[in-house]
Amino acid sequence: MFKHCPGVRSFVSPQIIIRNCPFCGEEVEFFEYETAQECPNCGRTVYREASEICVTWCSYVDKCIEELVRKRLITKERAEELRRLAKQSK
Repeated sequence: MFKHCPGVRSFVSPQIIIRNCPFCGEEVEFFEYETAQECPNCGRTVYREASEICVTWCSYVDKCIEELVRKRLITKERAEELRRLAKQSK
């Protein structure tokens, strides 16, 4: 078992992820702990591409998502999206 959340590394030394906006093609930069950014060109919300993330395997996913919503780090809509992803992976 882990002594701490393995995802905490992304808060200590975050990596930058670049994704192209699916609406206009502009490059959008994310820190790895960010799930959404506003496109600097068209202003639409761009979500980071899905990847192998902790919600697909962590047994505390529900509590974690609730805490992220409570702290206003993600929207309720994004929380539902993550819950669906977690449910699909089980």
